[in-house]
Amino acid sequence: MIRDLFYDFVDLLEIVFLEPLRFPEEMKEIPLARGNSTHWAFAILSALSIATGMSLLSPPYTIGTIGFLIFGFFANLIAVRFFPFIFVIIFDYYAQGKGRNAKVSVFLSYARHSVLIFILFAPFCTVLQNLGFGGRGIGLLVLIFHLLVYSLLVGRGAKYIYDLKDKDAFKFGYTALGLSILFPLLFNLYTATTILQSLAGDF
Repeated sequence: MIRDLFYDFVDLLEIVFLEPLRFPEEMKEIPLARGNSTHWAFAILSALSIATGMSLLSPPYTIGTIGFLIFGFFANLIAVRFFPFIFVIIFDYYAQGKGRNAKVSVFLSYARHSVLIFILFAPFCTVLQNLGFGGRGIGLLVLIFHLLVYSLLVGRGAKYIYDLKDKDAFKFGYTALGLSILFPLLFNLYTATTILQSLAGDF
């Protein structure tokens, strides 16, 4: 049972990150790909990584850092959970403008699985912190970098899901990214975490 679960998990990661062409068909065969619990698990891991990475880049580490870490985790969890939905709705609108059928359900599942790319946020920040880089500005740049990579990854998947040309897939992907990050909820939540982070060192 555990072995089968592990193999399904590895297969899912392989499909999402290496072979998105297979995703629409294979998701029907892999229980993990169909379950909403996997979406939540990936979102939780990603949110924890973002909150931890931002904390690592913001010394000194005090008791207030723990408060920021907890608050940052929940704020980022909400953002990571809802960002793919906004992204997919915008992307699907442009794809339909190219005469493609709506595939929101499949594409949303792919986009929510792809948020696992943000799990690399904390390790990336750890390397930067050890090299002497730090501060909220660096953290924001790292976040923007991960968002660009995420958009590239999801755009690549959308190319196969919607049968789009490379140019259209990536153009729609980055357009959707630009419009998504302007959504007030996402930036208000992130701003709240940085405000708490700036106060954390005083406690």
